[in-house]
Amino acid sequence: MFVYNDNNSVSFVFRCFGLVIGTPVTDNNIMRTIIFYGDSNTYGYDPAGYFGGRYPEGVIWTSLVQKALGDGWKVVNRGMNGRQIPYGDIGFAYAETLLKGLKKTDIFAVMLGTNDILMTDRPDAGAAVIKMDMFLEWLTARHPAESVLLIAPPQVGRENEPDAMYRKYREEVKKMNAGFAQLARQYGVRFVDSSAWDPELAFDLDHLSENGHRTFAEKMTEYMKGEYNGTF
Repeated sequence: MFVYNDNNSVSFVFRCFGLVIGTPVTDNNIMRTIIFYGDSNTYGYDPAGYFGGRYPEGVIWTSLVQKALGDGWKVVNRGMNGRQIPYGDIGFAYAETLLKGLKKTDIFAVMLGTNDILMTDRPDAGAAVIKMDMFLEWLTARHPAESVLLIAPPQVGRENEPDAMYRKYREEVKKMNAGFAQLARQYGVRFVDSSAWDPELAFDLDHLSENGHRTFAEKMTEYMKGEYNGTF
């Protein structure tokens, strides 16, 4: 294999089985990584299972996004059950390990906040937005804002929710997602509100069903290809 310059463009040529193949070395030829940093709906938690049961790899939305985007992308699932928006140096430590080795054009996508609302009997969208504000301030100081994608999470419960507590959860998720949209504008990061996709939830009304994962994957792939024309 050798590298040559031709009209100020750099190309590489290699010989394999008697074929000479020349490919311009551009950003479009370089595999990009997208890390999805999230909670159980990124991890692929299956509420029908026990002790952290997980949907099969071919069901989880991140694996479907990988299949749809093809070989030009490496899609990394870094979801964890129960994860809330990280806070402080200890909370940021794991995210910092994920950033190591990423190129400036690699994408760090965040979908968190649901557990900040659900894991309390006094849900407070404002508190979740404040935590995300601090996380984005930390994150954009370490990775280019244009390579950060903030994903507002899906809604919980049902549209005409009879349970008073879940009605409160839904109200706070809606407020939180609106606050996330404002933060995205403030920090100049990419933003998409997945609650608008209305993915189907499982019987527990918190986690994506198998159909929900398919819908989420289709919409996420559509968003990425439309927003970035297939590349970042």
